[in-house]
Amino acid sequence: MNERVLSYVQTPALLCAAEITLVIPSYQRPYVWPSEDVVELLDQIMQACDAAQPHYYIGTILTSVVAPRDSTGGNTVYEVIDGQQRMTSLMLLALALAEVAPDTELANFIVWNKQPRLTFAIRDEVQRQFAAWAGLEGEERTVTSEIDDAYIKHIVAARKALSDHLAQVRRERNKAYLAEVAGFIHSNVRWVNNIMPAGMDLNRLFSTMNNSGVQLEHSDILKARLLAAIGTQKQRYDAIWQACENMSDFFERNVRKVFPTADWKRLGQNDLAEHCTATFPLARSTGKDSAALTIAQLAKSPELDAQSSEVVQEPRQNCRPIISFALLLMHAQRIFLHQQQQSDVEVRLHESRLNDYFADFIDQVTEKQAKAFIECLWTVRYQFDLWVVKWLAEADSTVANLRLTNVNRSKLDDGWRLVRTRLESSDLSQLQSVRNFTGERSAQYWLTPFLGALVAGKARTQAQVLKLLERIDNQLSLAQESQKEASFKLLSGDTLAMRGIDSVIADLNKPGGTRFEHYWFQKLEYILWRERDRFGTYDAAKLATYRITSKNSIEHVHPQREEFGVELAKEHLDSFGNLVLLSPSENSSYSNQRVGKKREDFKGKPRYDSLKLAHIFSGKADMNWDVPDIARHQARMLDLIRNHYATTGG
Repeated sequence: MNERVLSYVQTPALLCAAEITLVIPSYQRPYVWPSEDVVELLDQIMQACDAAQPHYYIGTILTSVVAPRDSTGGNTVYEVIDGQQRMTSLMLLALALAEVAPDTELANFIVWNKQPRLTFAIRDEVQRQFAAWAGLEGEERTVTSEIDDAYIKHIVAARKALSDHLAQVRRERNKAYLAEVAGFIHSNVRWVNNIMPAGMDLNRLFSTMNNSGVQLEHSDILKARLLAAIGTQKQRYDAIWQACENMSDFFERNVRKVFPTADWKRLGQNDLAEHCTATFPLARSTGKDSAALTIAQLAKSPELDAQSSEVVQEPRQNCRPIISFALLLMHAQRIFLHQQQQSDVEVRLHESRLNDYFADFIDQVTEKQAKAFIECLWTVRYQFDLWVVKWLAEADSTVANLRLTNVNRSKLDDGWRLVRTRLESSDLSQLQSVRNFTGERSAQYWLTPFLGALVAGKARTQAQVLKLLERIDNQLSLAQESQKEASFKLLSGDTLAMRGIDSVIADLNKPGGTRFEHYWFQKLEYILWRERDRFGTYDAAKLATYRITSKNSIEHVHPQREEFGVELAKEHLDSFGNLVLLSPSENSSYSNQRVGKKREDFKGKPRYDSLKLAHIFSGKADMNWDVPDIARHQARMLDLIRNHYATTGG
């Protein structure tokens, strides 16, 4: 019997050629990827296609070969043990592209032998939906509205979001471009398939993986390589890394767990700004090896007793960061390179390319450099938790919003602790929300100059930090170079090539419809929030609950096809003044209703969908929304944008 774990790099093209199909077993949890994350995956693949990248990796999956029921099947079936979210998302991409570009090889990836290539054990509703999307005969399309089934609702939502996004891309580009993207996915999107040996006890494997908490990540590989370069104080630098890597809890809590013997009765928040050997004494080693294990090692390790105190419980998520630890490492490396007066690495920022980004550094790293980088990582993580928003669940609710927090020393039952207090929405948190939801979300390039300036001590108060971020945001929004190049220049203090704000205003004055860049709608929302005290149009209660959130659907206030047939010339219909940015659900709630009905619906909602819409609907109920109204609103909004850049720097 083959006892080895076999690893292969695979693509949709390989699965088609080798007649490989995939099955999601019954024990898997429902598909849970948010629609915006699936759309972001598509955008990242399109960027890789545009840049003629040789491949785009979507990660690693873990499978086992399913024994055939008979000898007539003729194909290989893999049961997906780990990675069902990625493989389902990949199939949804293929289905959405096949609808708009059907005559491509990617269409062959969807179906094998007149059945979906990706099947779901005992999830009949999901199976029927995939068959319907694949156009197989005898299958009826599931009604996609008001779906409560946990095993299908996120799949349906993601499929719709992809279709809507591809429709917009087709309008902006063309069908031939979508066919090119489909071809890129078919041949160039790759993943690593780790195939378990036949006869392995998968229940035992799952138990060990879930209880040990030592799954191998890209960052574990990087950590091992850095620690290999360190000869002295290896355990201390390993501890510093551990304090930084758990992004689901706040930094001071991580540090307290890793350095429990520090004098926490007197330590304040500022004492954590830099790592100090005297301040954070290292506890004696327990003799246990904390290094991550490979999947093969996990499979051979003794099964943990569920009643044993050695079982590590799943860590509680006290917060959810806007970036992964892998991406934080890349931002920290850029800041470290600047400190060392070196240039940026050419590899673009994406968590899947972590080890590519560090490859040259690792090849030449000295012990001094490895230690200096890990110390830099500590300072970056400290500033990240101090000044960058995190997803925090609201009280007595599962709904999470982006929030900043404040840290104070408090005396609790078990002694003095650093305690986090949630802050209400502020200019700083709202502007970070704009940055988080626009641009290259998988990279968040604004964090490099922002965190770099904070580490350098260039801003210390709330007002100073806001001024810093406004300047960075303005300059990145006007940069004529890529966001990657521009962000590193801002970090280094180099001159940026920028277009003038008047050039932006001129473009916004032209009718653009759904082609307008979403950033400018979100930036206007921030400006309207920032200048909220100037306006007498806001409801105080609604304003208190307003948050800048993820939005990707442009709504025509005067609808394109008004319910009573009232028409507006396209140049006015598609003007910036007649448009707002909403979420798909907010957009569909207004539909093609007349403007007066939209106004009443808007005013009846418990919170604002959009501050721009609040200005549009601030007039009397019988007020017309005609060409002069649209022009006045547009001129006023664009003046606000122009004045913001004039007063905050750009």
